[in-house]
Amino acid sequence: MAVITVKELQALNLADDGKRISMGESMYGTVRVGKDGAVSLYVKWRYKAGGKLRQIPLGTWKDKGGQTLKALRDERDRLAVELKAGIDPIERKALERRGVVDAAQVAAAKAEADLAEAMHAQRARLAAIAEQAARLTVRGLFGQWKALELRQRADKGAEAERAFERDVFPLIGDVAAGDITKAHVQLVIDSMMTRDVVRMTKRVLSDLRQMFGFALDRDLVEADPTARIKKAKIGPDVERDRVLSEAELISFFAKLPAAGLADTSQCALLIQLSTLARIGEVLGARWEHVDFERQTWVLPTTKNGKAHAVKLNGFALRQFERLHKLTGSTAWCFPASRTDGPVCPKTVTKQVADRQRVASPMTGRSKQIDALTLAGGHWRPHDLRRTGATLMADLGALPDVIERCLNHTEESKIKRIYQRAKYEAPMKDAWRLLGERLELLSAKPANVLTLKVT
Repeated sequence: MAVITVKELQALNLADDGKRISMGESMYGTVRVGKDGAVSLYVKWRYKAGGKLRQIPLGTWKDKGGQTLKALRDERDRLAVELKAGIDPIERKALERRGVVDAAQVAAAKAEADLAEAMHAQRARLAAIAEQAARLTVRGLFGQWKALELRQRADKGAEAERAFERDVFPLIGDVAAGDITKAHVQLVIDSMMTRDVVRMTKRVLSDLRQMFGFALDRDLVEADPTARIKKAKIGPDVERDRVLSEAELISFFAKLPAAGLADTSQCALLIQLSTLARIGEVLGARWEHVDFERQTWVLPTTKNGKAHAVKLNGFALRQFERLHKLTGSTAWCFPASRTDGPVCPKTVTKQVADRQRVASPMTGRSKQIDALTLAGGHWRPHDLRRTGATLMADLGALPDVIERCLNHTEESKIKRIYQRAKYEAPMKDAWRLLGERLELLSAKPANVLTLKVT
């Protein structure tokens, strides 16, 4: 933008009265013509401060008797230096009117104003954080709890996370943690109790209580919604002790091929029975961990957070060999349909339950509702693990050996620290005895007697 000259100002006349002209360098003037016909120019300077556009008077130009154009520009330059130093000329003039006159006082006043503004910004930031915390969902709270506290558990919180994914998150996972009430928690409990899983329900309630206690300690919630819910009211602990008798095992072996299960599902049940592994561990197995030459299967990650090595007996080895022909081209022993991961751990459990229904079949599920019904009543895949351990005991395996075959953690701290006995050989022998007995029972004998080793 061109800078105006003195000659251009002197050329202004009566016809320019009220006209607003640009003078360059962010200076603007308004033409005024007095009663005597004298022309003057009322000049202001525009500038930005704090992100806002402001303007301040510089003075009035007159050809005679007013401020010169140079004086107006000098005043503008002086104010520009003041602005660059962090002092808003308009605010400084306001302070002068209140009696603050020297530069030190101006600077102190500005510092005080800046501090007040900073404190306001800080309060706004803290309010935003508080609002965000208030909107923290149950799923988000679980993530914080897992990262800071659950990692100290032996399984790094994997079991708690599985339980929450199954029973908590579908119902209240997206609800703000601060909005959770006793009614929400009771909804989770009632939903679980429809499956008659008392122990699991109590465990989830305990974990919910610990999680909300964690949140309460950090002021993420104002109250613990689990506080008034008592475990005793959920029901008495009834430890499941279903063990298939040998007669039932003979029936199981006879019914399994005709039950309409996929060959892979049949292999999963038989591997679980002969190795004492958990069904989820079986279905999550990878071929890289199965060594046919050494006849071993290594479980790198288990419920107790420790690796576990299984010595495969002949019965279990044949199931893995049969399975390898079906899925050996993939990384997973039991791959999902896309082969990019293992099958859902609930798959086989659901299939077994579908084949023991007393009512009509569920829509889209197996029509063979009694294909796996046994004389002793309803059974689950996990009961096969307990059944295999019982067979080991009947065949003479020592309790400590069976516990290690089951990959249970020794409850006694003293034993864990000081008892350094090696159990590889007796474990291998226990698995061998179990495999031999399963071979006998699967051969459909007319009469079998259990012989205890002495």
